[in-house]
Amino acid sequence: AAPTCPSTTAGNNTATLYLSPSTITGLQLALHLENLEVNFFQSASANITEGDSAQGISNTTLDVIREVTLQEQAHRTTLQNILLAAGAAIIPECQYIFPSRNTSEFLSLGRSLSSVGVGAILTLAESVAILDSNLVSGLASIAATEARHDAFFNVAKGQPPSSAPFDTPISSTWAYNLALAFIVPASCPRDLPIPILPTLSTQATLKSNQTSMAFSWDPTQKSVTQENGKALFIGWVNQLGSPVFTPLVSSGNGTGTASVP
Repeated sequence: AAPTCPSTTAGNNTATLYLSPSTITGLQLALHLENLEVNFFQSASANITEGDSAQGISNTTLDVIREVTLQEQAHRTTLQNILLAAGAAIIPECQYIFPSRNTSEFLSLGRSLSSVGVGAILTLAESVAILDSNLVSGLASIAATEARHDAFFNVAKGQPPSSAPFDTPISSTWAYNLALAFIVPASCPRDLPIPILPTLSTQATLKSNQTSMAFSWDPTQKSVTQENGKALFIGWVNQLGSPVFTPLVSSGNGTGTASVP
């Protein structure tokens, strides 16, 4: 199931569905993320050869990827229709880059994109529950389907379907900035009114028994130079708990480590 809205056509600026400005921005972000996911799965479907054992992906898995692609396209069309009904702008596709060189990296990247989608939709659903409650069930349905996609990637990598009892909601700012890692700079025809955060890099995966993590950043960034000389902290978010902050200990120019809570 997906959110429903009055039928409308592209270019029709007459709103037939009233939505709050914050909900419109949230839906535009969700569409921005769906554009990314659709392109990722379409790219995978085009580049993975059926029956090619060298790819390490079975034909059954390839069939699942194709089905997931169709479901993501349905999510995207639904979000476009809602925005059109509200008389809001449709967010067009950007140019994308997906750094997956082998099967393992493809599955990991697919899980990362699905997890971002789940977290963003959960936060959006919580917001619209207050302002535009007629969209809640549809958005919850999208989040549930995205979670199943996430579970598929986990199982395909030999991991449990879910790594934790609860998914982690993420803010629109976090979701938007996480997506930027897969977008060619300056390739988006329309930007969203969401802040772009300073770049902070770290290793791709946090191991279960790991006690610290290394980080790196560009020390010449304006936001970094403004905080020069001040204590820095890393915020850790896990499931439904409040963020936990640990000190970032500098180990060089633009590098440091922080304890894992």
